[in-house]
Amino acid sequence: MTIIEHLEKHLGKIDQGWKENAVDHELQVVSFKDSPGVTVTTYLTLGFSDCAMNLSDVKKVRQELVFSVYTLTNSELVVSFLLFLCELIIDRGKAVLRGEVIPLSKGISQKMGFDAVYCTIPVFFDDEFCTYNESLPSTVMVWILPIYQSEANYIEAHGWESFEDLLEDQDPDLCSLERNSVIR
Repeated sequence: MTIIEHLEKHLGKIDQGWKENAVDHELQVVSFKDSPGVTVTTYLTLGFSDCAMNLSDVKKVRQELVFSVYTLTNSELVVSFLLFLCELIIDRGKAVLRGEVIPLSKGISQKMGFDAVYCTIPVFFDDEFCTYNESLPSTVMVWILPIYQSEANYIEAHGWESFEDLLEDQDPDLCSLERNSVIR
């Protein structure tokens, strides 16, 4: 099974795709409409997993980025946002860790309305979706959640587990780019 077959098995048929010609890597973004639910579009990078990156000194991993947002959101903004993140991660040469916060540049932050992204497992999808085991090393899907500076500060002070507990308790609309901060 190819990675595209894996994705379509769990998300449905690819609705649309974009390719960035100006980058050094063969990066693409594809979208899946009404996934994980009606009115939500999931965007996923393709080609990011071509780069096996260090997870630790002895372990490598491949990753693709997952971003789910209401369908009314500007697709071009989401695509440029995901391609920016891929390039940023590739340039640093280190895989994304669960609970990691990645600050956004001022320009991307102003366009997205958030200050950083939080990286975690894609809990809106079934467990089989989260890892594509037919690559070596395996490819892990990383769910990208835009967060505010107050939330990034909370994660730094209290840890990512506490932040995920807070998300579970407050149940914010994580597919909305207009959601309020969970930190009051």
